[in-house]
Amino acid sequence: MAESFDILVEQHRALEALLERLDTEPDEDELRLRQEELSRLLQLHSRLEERHMYPLVARVEGRGRAREEAEDHLALGELMEELQELTPRGDAWQARLFTLQDLLVAHVQSTEHLLLPRLATSLDAEELDTLEHDLALTCEELLERSQRTPAAGRGALLEALHWDA
Repeated sequence: MAESFDILVEQHRALEALLERLDTEPDEDELRLRQEELSRLLQLHSRLEERHMYPLVARVEGRGRAREEAEDHLALGELMEELQELTPRGDAWQARLFTLQDLLVAHVQSTEHLLLPRLATSLDAEELDTLEHDLALTCEELLERSQRTPAAGRGALLEALHWDA
């Protein structure tokens, strides 16, 4: 697969690892930290795909396919928000976690095995290079902005983002 997508694939691996840790983490404080980390990474990943991948998907595969991708991300975000509102290790929390895992696995498989290879063959070398650069730059910018102390009346970028925004 094209190197242009490496950042997204790396995030997929990190998301999978965090979900695995949530499922097996015995320490309550660590569980909450991992859950918060998962939420931030999922938001970051969603923003990267929304900003850079959806326009490509719409161009290459049509607006309907881009909407399907957006709906998948919306469902992941809603599940993540529900998970954060529930008591960890409770039955409802566990059910949300399993559903989130299933949706994420489906997203990863669909993206890595179907979508990214089709995009890689549909874009020329210059477009792929530009995409790689833009993904890295946006990721760096979002991470940097999320680390800054927010200005009065404004939250950190990733914390302030809502899934439906």
